[in-house]
Amino acid sequence: MTNIQKVAKQANVSVATVSRVINQANNVSPKTRRKVEHAIQELKYVPNMLARNFRTSQSKSILVILTSISNLFYMELVRGISEYANNKGYDILLSETNGDPKKQIDCLEKVKNRITDGAIIIETTVFSNALMTLEESNPIVQCCSHNDKVAMPYVRIDNVKGGYMAGKVLLDAGCRNLVMVGIQGSSQYNIERRQGFLKAAVEVGLQESDIYEINVVELSFQGGKQAAEDILLRKKTDGVFFVSDMLAIGAMQVFQKHGVRVPEDISIIGYDNLEICEMVTPTLSSIAQPAKKMGEEGARLLIDRINNEEDINYKNVIFQPELVLRNSVRKS
Repeated sequence: MTNIQKVAKQANVSVATVSRVINQANNVSPKTRRKVEHAIQELKYVPNMLARNFRTSQSKSILVILTSISNLFYMELVRGISEYANNKGYDILLSETNGDPKKQIDCLEKVKNRITDGAIIIETTVFSNALMTLEESNPIVQCCSHNDKVAMPYVRIDNVKGGYMAGKVLLDAGCRNLVMVGIQGSSQYNIERRQGFLKAAVEVGLQESDIYEINVVELSFQGGKQAAEDILLRKKTDGVFFVSDMLAIGAMQVFQKHGVRVPEDISIIGYDNLEICEMVTPTLSSIAQPAKKMGEEGARLLIDRINNEEDINYKNVIFQPELVLRNSVRKS
C-alpha cells in the first residue's frame, strides 16, 4: 500500500516536503512541488486527511460493521445505535461484509486509520486475528456476537438460555422428533443456542444424536425455505427450532404450500421476535431479544470509550431472553 514515505522516496525529497505540498504550504519551490505531485499521481497516493485530522479532533462518526443489511434483526439494532448516537452528536456509517474476511479487514482498517472515531461490530462470525491488533488502542464494541479471545466490551443476549427456552417449549408441547435449523460456520450465537437447545432435549431423555440438525448458508427467508424442503423429506418431524425468525417464516411458506399444518403437524419456534411474527398465519412463537435496546447500549458503551469515560462504563452487558408464545406451537 502506498504511503507518504514511498512518495518522498519517489520524488527524492523529505517526508516533510511531501506533507507541505499536500497541505499547500507556500514554502515549496514550483519545481519541487511538480516533482511531488508527479510522484503522487504515479503512485496513486491518496492522502489520509481524516486520519491526520483525528490527531487534533474527532470525526464525530462511528462505523457499524454488519454481515448483511437484509437481516431485519440487524436493522432494528442499527436503529437503536443510530438514535442514541445521533442524540450524542454522532453520525453512523454502515459497512456490509457478507461474511467476507477481506471486507472485514478493510472495515477494521477504517478504524485503525481513524477515519471514524470507533466501531460497533455486528457480525455472525467475529474475526479474531484482525481484532487482536486493534483491541488495546481503538474504541470498538461487539454487539450480539462476541469473541472472548479479545478484550473488547460486548452487548449480547444469553443465547444458551434462549436456546434452552426454545427446546423446552417444544418438548412441553409433546414434540420428540426435533429439528434445529441453524447457520453454517462458527457463529458464536449459533453455537450457544444449539448448546441450550440440546440441554433441554437431554433433560427429557433424548440423545444429541436424536436431534436432526440443518445448517443453512444464508440467514434469510430463502434459507428457511431450503431447510423446509429438507425437513419434509424426513416426514416424522413434529417440532422445529429455527435460530432466526426469518428462517422460520421462510419455512412456514413451504410447509403451507405442501399442506403441512402448523402447529397441528409441526410446531415451530423462532428467535428474535421480529414484528413480522405477528403478521404471518399462524402467528410465530419466538424467543425475544430487545434489539433496539441492545443497539442503544452498544452505542453508549462505544461513545463512552471514545470519550474516555471511567472503566465502570466498560462492563459487558448481557440481556435476558423472553419467551413469546403465539400460535405456531401446539398447546400441551
